[in-house]
Amino acid sequence: MGGIFGGGSAAPVKTVAQTEAQRDAASARSRADERASSSERSERQAVQQRRRLRQTGGMKLLFSPARQEGPDSQQYKTKLGGN
Repeated sequence: MGGIFGGGSAAPVKTVAQTEAQRDAASARSRADERASSSERSERQAVQQRRRLRQTGGMKLLFSPARQEGPDSQQYKTKLGGN
């Protein structure tokens, strides 16, 4: 029913529980958005890191100590010309 001046009925009054539920839902949405953006950022960084490793992998392996390991590493325990 309309009011005295023909206006619609008044908006229903929200309870404290309803306002708290809305506030909790809004904070949960913001946390989920933050989590999604941080996971996207970490995924982008992982892709960049893999791409960087593919580009510089050969040079890093060339000068790495892991290159000296292998089946022939047992032969090189002595110094040149020494015991």
